[in-house]
Parts: sequence; C-alpha cells; structure tokens
Amino acid sequence: MKMQRLTQEEVFELIDSLDCEIIEFERVRPHNKGEIRRKDSMDRAAFKKMVAEAMEEEHQPGGDIEVRIPSSNEILVGHHDGIYWLE
Repeated sequence: MKMQRLTQEEVFELIDSLDCEIIEFERVRPHNKGEIRRKDSMDRAAFKKMVAEAMEEEHQPGGDIEVRIPSSNEILVGHHDGIYWLE
C-alpha cells in the first residue's frame, strides 16, 4: 500500500471534521523493543499550529503522532519529519 501524502489544507479539513474542540492523539516514539505510546491532547487551534509548523520545518517535535478520524475509521499519521497521511 502506497501512502498518499496530505497537504496542509487536507490535514486541516480532517482536523475540522472532528466533532470536538480538544484533539486527542497519541505520540509514538520508536524504542529498542517496539514503540512508546503516550496519550496527549490540545485544543484545535494549537494542534493546527503544531501541524503547520511541523510541515513547514519538516520536523514533528516529540516523534510521530496518530489521530483517529471516526468519520472514516482511519488514522491520521503525522511523521516526525513533518509528513502526514491516512492509514
């Protein structure tokens, strides 16, 4: 399966489709024996700012992120190098 890289506008549309003001997501960091997952959340405006900065700077501080998109039953993945796609 080839991932389809999303534009900032497409990522923002997905974020805006969520029916909440607080975006809940998981931070995912690689580790020797798997990965470390930590739940996190932030308000919609702060989340969109984080995404915009990650895409512009090509760096997602704190590792990868995953956001469940209930309307499509997919996961928005934000890679640590500022690339976003759906799984």
